[in-house]
This record gives sequence, structure tokens and C-alpha cells, in this order.
Amino acid sequence: MTSFSALFKQMFVQKRRYAHLVLLVQTFAVIFMFLMDLITSNNFAKGFLVFAQNSHPKFCDIIFALGIITTAIGDLVFLGLLCWQNEKINLSQTWHLIPVSDIKLWWINILTSMVQCAYIFVIQVVLGIIVLIFDCMSYGLSFSTMNKKVGFSWSWPDVMVIIEMLLYLIGLVLIIFCFVSFADLLTRTITDQLPGKNYTVIKIFVMAILVIIGVTIAFKINDQLTAAYMRHLLKNSNGYSVDTLPMAIIEFFAGSIILGAINSFLIEKFV
Repeated sequence: MTSFSALFKQMFVQKRRYAHLVLLVQTFAVIFMFLMDLITSNNFAKGFLVFAQNSHPKFCDIIFALGIITTAIGDLVFLGLLCWQNEKINLSQTWHLIPVSDIKLWWINILTSMVQCAYIFVIQVVLGIIVLIFDCMSYGLSFSTMNKKVGFSWSWPDVMVIIEMLLYLIGLVLIIFCFVSFADLLTRTITDQLPGKNYTVIKIFVMAILVIIGVTIAFKINDQLTAAYMRHLLKNSNGYSVDTLPMAIIEFFAGSIILGAINSFLIEKFV
């Protein structure tokens, strides 16, 4: 049997090239948009600036703002690439020749994709902090002074907000990976039982129906659980400010566990 660490490393290295590709394209996009901003003087990024809202933006302002814009787009593209790569590995005959159980292979596949998301996220955050520090220095501000200016302090409530946001992002990415695998595996299971199963059109049609049904059910369940959770919070609190983020986190992780169990069953019995 192939060890977990060896298989994890092999998948991680294969997927890491997509992270480097997205980061490279993002860097060129920032450089190109920055030069165009200087040439045309349109100040495209000014609406996203942290500083100098009512003055002429400095170079670091524009770079930081463009970095935020391209990071959001780049992360969506990277997520799509990982979903495609996950399903490519799930249905690859070459990967399934490795002496390891199919279920274990699927879970390692998902885990490496999650680590890849953390990998690119850390790099983007570090680069963003570096640019932000230079941005603060250009205004004669220290990084700690900037934190106080925007109202952030390293108190427990602020740290809890960051932890909640990270858990929300992790849960969101995890359930997307699990749902994409669920739609793909279930489509394969259904189309294998149908005549003309080799036609791509049939597979796309079946997957589209499954995605619509799955998303509709998920939204209905989310509405019911969120409404019940908000009623509970309002009943046990004096104000009307309710935080629904913890409920969303629980839904994401619970849904991922359920979809993961279904995917494991489909892999073992049908695909």
C-alpha cells in the first residue's frame, strides 16, 4: 500500500503548479493594470483604496487596491481549476492503479486541494501585508498606527471575528469540493445505467439537473435553519443584532460530512 504522506506529496506537487500559475497571472495583471492606470490617469483602483480617498492616490495605494481586486478573481479561477483537477484525479485510471483504496484516494484528493487553498491564501496575505506596510510608510504611518486608525485591535472579540471568517472560508471551499464531486460521481453512476452513456450531452444534461436540484434543496434547508437560528438568538438576546456566521459554518461542515459519506459510498459501490 502506498503511504499517506507519499500520495499526499505527489498530489500536492501536481496541484501546486496551478497555484503558481494563478499567482503569476495575478502579478502580471496587477502590473498591467497599474501601468494602464498611470498612462490613462483613470484611477481605476481609487474606489478600493484604504487611504487617500479624497486625495491623489500614491503608487502603493493603487498596487494594494489592484491586488485586492485581482485576488478575488484569481481565487475564484483557482477554485475552479482545483475542482476540475479533483474530478480528473477521481476518474483517472492512472491514479487508481496506485495500491490504495479508492475512498482513501478521494479524501487525500480533497485534503490536498484544501491545503492548496491555504497555500495560495497565505502567499497572497503575506504579499498584501508587505504592500500595505510600504503603503503606511508612504503616509508616515506605522503598521500598528494603521490598525488603530481602522479600529482594529488584537482583542479577543477581533480575533474571534478573524477565526470565524477563516472557518467560514474553509467550510465554504470544502462543501464546494464535496458538492462538485457529488454531482460528478452521481452523474457517472446514473449515465452508466443509461443507453448512449458515452454522449457528453447526456452527461451534461444529467449533471445540470442534479446541480439545480441540489442547490435548490440546499437553499431551502439553509433558509429553514437560518430562520430557526435567528429566532433562537432574538429570543435569548436583548438586541436585534444577530450573527448568523456560526450557523453557516456548522451547515458547511455538516453538509461536507454528509456529501463526503455519499461520495465514499458512490466510489466504493458504483464508480
